[in-house]
Amino acid sequence: MLPVCIGNFSTSLIRFYANSCKIKGRIPNDFGNLSSLLDLDLSANSLARSIPTTIGNLRNLQRFDFSNNKLTGFIGDHICKLQHLGDIYLGQNQLSGSLPNCLGNITSLREIHLGSNKLSSNIPPSLGNLHDLVVLDLSSNNMVGSLGPEFGNLKVATLIDLSVNQFSNEIPREIGGLPTLVHLSLKHNKLQGCIPNSESNMVGLEFLDLSNNNISGIIPMSLEKLQNLKHFNVSVNKLYGEIPLRGPFKNLSSQFFNYNQALCGSSRFSIPPCPTSTKHRLNKKRLLVLFLLLGIILLFAIITSVCVWIRYRIRKRAPQQADSLSAIIREKISYYELLQATDALSESNVISSGSFGSVYKGVLRS
Repeated sequence: MLPVCIGNFSTSLIRFYANSCKIKGRIPNDFGNLSSLLDLDLSANSLARSIPTTIGNLRNLQRFDFSNNKLTGFIGDHICKLQHLGDIYLGQNQLSGSLPNCLGNITSLREIHLGSNKLSSNIPPSLGNLHDLVVLDLSSNNMVGSLGPEFGNLKVATLIDLSVNQFSNEIPREIGGLPTLVHLSLKHNKLQGCIPNSESNMVGLEFLDLSNNNISGIIPMSLEKLQNLKHFNVSVNKLYGEIPLRGPFKNLSSQFFNYNQALCGSSRFSIPPCPTSTKHRLNKKRLLVLFLLLGIILLFAIITSVCVWIRYRIRKRAPQQADSLSAIIREKISYYELLQATDALSESNVISSGSFGSVYKGVLRS
């Protein structure tokens, strides 16, 4: 048991470590007197009862580790007074109730470890304010509600573990905007909807577990881009369609796809072959579009060629006709030839007569 007089230690004490010491009892209120404390570690003991509110007096505290104890009660708002806090370790206790909404106001937080407790609330949207958060572990609780779009604000997160809870509705597409994420576990929840295509943007992802949910739809082919992915588990869901074959899927075994609605694909996954491969249909559609474009281009080329040829023929013929006409106009007839053609202006060749003279017909000799 920790002595009550612990608060009489020097106020200049900055670190207090008493982990794995088989300490029982409760955390003394007098810890609140150690105003200069930066790091407090009481992990792996048998400490019970609630976290004292006097912890809120440790305004300089940067890290506290009370994990692996028997602590009960709520996580009170007094924790939110620790504005320099970077790491919270409260996992493997018996804490209950909700996460304080003010937790999102501690913008210095980098790691939150609250796994294996009895928490039963929603995730407060204010957690989206923690832009420097690297680790969020809320696994093995009784937390409920939806996963909100605020997860897209955790841009530097490397680990998010929300497994073994009661979360429902869809996986937010905003979660795909976390390029530094390495570990994402959402297994054993009540999630629905489809696997977002945006998850293919998490290029650093190595571990993705979506097993034991109610997720439906297909496995996006875009996930083949996740070259660093080593663990991918979607077993016990309602997925259907073809399992991707390229990228990280080349090294995955069949157990990660078991107990789904109607997955199909390669025989190495111990599933039936797809009736018509999605890729085959896609390639067929692309070929059809390609042939259609080529046909249109060829038809346009033929029509253009015919039009050019017709214009060329018309332009070539027009000068010849003009030359023939001008030749006829320019040809001169002598008076002698005129007399011969009209039989010396014989009256038998008169066609008509008028006040201006007579009109004769004549035949010119070639």
